[in-house]
Amino acid sequence: MEFPFNLKKSSASSTNTKVYVATFDFEIGMIMAAGDDEFLYIVAFKDSKNVKDIFVKVAKELSCEFVNKKNKLLENFEVELKDYFDGKLKNFSIPIKFFGTDFQKEVWDLLYKQDYGTTQTYGDLAKALGRSGSHARAIGAACGANGHIIVIPCHRIVASGSKGGFSSGGDRKEWLLQHEHKYS
Repeated sequence: MEFPFNLKKSSASSTNTKVYVATFDFEIGMIMAAGDDEFLYIVAFKDSKNVKDIFVKVAKELSCEFVNKKNKLLENFEVELKDYFDGKLKNFSIPIKFFGTDFQKEVWDLLYKQDYGTTQTYGDLAKALGRSGSHARAIGAACGANGHIIVIPCHRIVASGSKGGFSSGGDRKEWLLQHEHKYS
């Protein structure tokens, strides 16, 4: 399989920590996932504009080597992804770990709890975090840095009067929203 960038160059050198990488092909596109035996660290569309940055960040945080192989955690995640796309799964149970600023982590924690099939505006999410609606752009930036696409459902956050942006493309955001609406 081909990666959209050289994983070896993104991996830290002289390390024993291995993070396994697998790619899953769905109607909506190729999804890359990376995890070790404990946590899922990355879920991203292979062609997302920020996929390389996400891998580089994880490599830096974990001082890991990426290995192109499915482990048990990734096998279990694949089953959950299939169930999600079949409309059978509303909440993922695979343990995740993410790296970011304190503000990004606050946003992602709240997004993780966002109900399946619902949407909320960036401004409303800012208010739910105890900030003014003027923090909507910062919420959008945190969504753009999300390294667990679909699992941390940033696609459920929309702009006032429009769908808003999405690091994996507006068409995918619309597809995910329609998919969840269909099974809600």
